[in-house]
Amino acid sequence: MFAQLTDSFQDSDFLNDPSWSGQNTKFTVLANQLKLQAPAVSDDAYLSTPSKSINDASWEFYIRLGFNSSSTNYARVYLVSSQQNLADTLNGYFVMVGNTADEISLYKQTGSSKSKIIDGVDGKLNLATAEVKVRVTRDASGNWQLYSDVGTTGNYISEGSVTDAEHFSSSYFGVYCSYTATRSDKFYFDDFVVTGNPYVPPVPPSFKDIVFTEIFADPSPRVELPETEYLELFNRSNNAYNLSGWKLSDGSSTATLPSYKLNPGEYVLLVASSSVASYITFENVVGLSSFPSLNNTGDIIVLKHTNGITIDSVKYSDDWYRDDEKKQGGWSLELIDPNNPCGEENNWTASEAENGGTPGEQNSVFANKPDLTAPKLMAAIPIGDNQLRLVFDEKLLNEIPIAEHFNFQPAVDIDHIDFEDQSLRVLTVSFSNPLQRNILYTIDVQQVFDCSGNEIQASFSTLEFALPEQANDLDVKVNEVLFNPRPTGVDFLEVVNTSNKYLNLKGWSLATFENDSLGKLYTVTNEDFLLRPGAYLVLTENTDVLAGEYPQTKTENVLEVKALPSLNDDTGSIAVVSEQGVVIDHFAYTKDYHSVFIKDEEGVSLERISFEETTNDPDNWKSASTQSGYATPGFINSNARNETAIAENITISPEIFTPIIGQPDFTEIQYKFDQGGYVANVKVFDANGRLTKQLANNELLGTEGFLRWDGDRDDGSKARVGYYMVWFQVFDATGSVKTFTKKLAVAAKF
Repeated sequence: MFAQLTDSFQDSDFLNDPSWSGQNTKFTVLANQLKLQAPAVSDDAYLSTPSKSINDASWEFYIRLGFNSSSTNYARVYLVSSQQNLADTLNGYFVMVGNTADEISLYKQTGSSKSKIIDGVDGKLNLATAEVKVRVTRDASGNWQLYSDVGTTGNYISEGSVTDAEHFSSSYFGVYCSYTATRSDKFYFDDFVVTGNPYVPPVPPSFKDIVFTEIFADPSPRVELPETEYLELFNRSNNAYNLSGWKLSDGSSTATLPSYKLNPGEYVLLVASSSVASYITFENVVGLSSFPSLNNTGDIIVLKHTNGITIDSVKYSDDWYRDDEKKQGGWSLELIDPNNPCGEENNWTASEAENGGTPGEQNSVFANKPDLTAPKLMAAIPIGDNQLRLVFDEKLLNEIPIAEHFNFQPAVDIDHIDFEDQSLRVLTVSFSNPLQRNILYTIDVQQVFDCSGNEIQASFSTLEFALPEQANDLDVKVNEVLFNPRPTGVDFLEVVNTSNKYLNLKGWSLATFENDSLGKLYTVTNEDFLLRPGAYLVLTENTDVLAGEYPQTKTENVLEVKALPSLNDDTGSIAVVSEQGVVIDHFAYTKDYHSVFIKDEEGVSLERISFEETTNDPDNWKSASTQSGYATPGFINSNARNETAIAENITISPEIFTPIIGQPDFTEIQYKFDQGGYVANVKVFDANGRLTKQLANNELLGTEGFLRWDGDRDDGSKARVGYYMVWFQVFDATGSVKTFTKKLAVAAKF
């Protein structure tokens, strides 16, 4: 890589080895020196030769002016030039030898604009004949040093130094003479020695070479860190990158990064220019004049290279703190594993540092947490008639998948595919022709990869969707409410789409509803969420707590919300409101709707009996049954009525069984009623009428279910072989009593 140029003109030739070109007829070699030999008119002349030296470079040369320099008689020695013609516009650097100040100075030229960057000592060349040797050095970071030896004494004197890296490559070295008629043959040059490395274009950064590792979006109330925002970057690659010209944005504002070399394994702290003084005790701090304002609750931050390619992006949320106290402010969010920068919410957490964060150094929470999980297609939401939003559960690889990997049934023609935003979790598929209404579509995506390179699997790549329609009154109905949870539990509301429409719940809300007036609106979701016909949806503030209280919860039918309206334990109301502000359904409840046989309503939900009956009919609600666990979140209610006529019955299956060692070794007493809410007493008697086993004692039943008998007695012993009778009695709050009897047999093992 090392470049070198030398010419002492010992061969009396400047056309070869090295080859100089330009206004050749105006120059000659005399007495082993390059000499201007131009016509006696006021003019300029130049010669140049190829030279790429610029990094860790040195330029040395001898020059003699046979006159006292002036504004029209001077020489420029171009150390760096972007083009061969030194009399034209170019980008580069040159040493000015002579002018009205009779000085030796270093200039930068950008196009036709020339600016002095090292101002040499005035009057040094105020001589009848000026003879000088010049040496200039520049390191790879753009640090220049200028030296001169007037009279060629052998001792160089510094003319100054400067840092300037605006122009970072070179193509030519050369000389330029400005002269009047009487000075057209009095310029002499010799002993050119140029060494150094050429500019090597940096390796372009790849996606995630540099990553966000810390976000300080909410500095108040202060813990110990300065009360100003910051972002931390980490170079996880093996290459050094100059951040000059890179863009940092949050969607609403963009900042341009200054020149800063970020080496492999190093951190840099980005702050507002006005906050640099606050971080003076920290290392590697860079101030930005337009530092984006980071939203406390969440934002998208994006880092882009000068070529427009996204290097990293993070859509953070204050939920990532996982700590309600630290979430209030004064603590930073830290990336746990820099080698898994795609993990997002699973790979970020609140800082554990005593001062609230670790700006400019390794994070306090630092662990190996690789991403080994394939991405999942979570939702397919039509946008208008010609587009489809595909939502994935994690960030995808920063490459748009090709249309051939998206299969639709019925078939549709794809026009193009794009990422919706820099979160890289949502793809927008645009169609050549509009989707059709009242048609159920299926999409299957293949060869889609997450940010870590894991490929989507078949079990999570297929979804159904249809064009959503506007909801009308009672298209969605309130189906179950838990308003008095156990101390360890959480409220929930269950709704059901009873229409034949696909409904988008984006922008829907919940509220109390009293005297035909809505209370404060609580948003269900700000994201697209498709509720299919017949689908159950549970809304709660904590899915994990709900599932812990009711293990049979269908969590796939649960949508976690930030808050529910206040559901009082004795009486209250709740309404479901569409994005247009239309009350779709509402329910005013009281604890008196619970079964009179429930001793403690705590932890017992109210279930709707029939979709055909009105929501606010008190007779249309029952306490969830004992056997259901007192709630049925996400699936059919234990009291749900079959709208077609049914025959009430009790069946035994099987009627003969062998306890403990038989096949089968137990029997089920199955029941089915036209309504839920019955209280049951169920007993098993032997052939002599003696009580053998009590299976239910004032147990609240749903519309259908079963009780199990394992062939045991109340005292824990095994029932004898023989015939038995099941006595099944139910009664309701009106005093109505129904009694059923069924035979069964306990058999011996054959």
